[in-house]
Amino acid sequence: MPVVRFDRTLGGMRIRSIRHRGLKHFIEDNDDREIRRDLANRVRNIMTALITAEDMDAVQGPPGWRIHKLTGDRAGTWSLSVSGNWRITFEIEDSELCNLNLEDYH
Repeated sequence: MPVVRFDRTLGGMRIRSIRHRGLKHFIEDNDDREIRRDLANRVRNIMTALITAEDMDAVQGPPGWRIHKLTGDRAGTWSLSVSGNWRITFEIEDSELCNLNLEDYH
């Protein structure tokens, strides 16, 4: 499996901030101990797609990722489905991923 690194900036979107402690360890150190085992590979695939894309228009994944912007009180937040109720959510500011989070928001 490819290792996703926090400081990777190969022309894609850069990560400015991460809210979920386990996701931060996963991205920085490839340490998945704080992420459910059944989610780890899918999180890895999603993060690889995000950090290698120039912008959200370039992010491509299977229909099951359900890539969309949230509305209402979370307007402007992007969401990608990991599994069941689990989502990777984030905002984009100055072409950087901010407040990156792995959450069960339902």
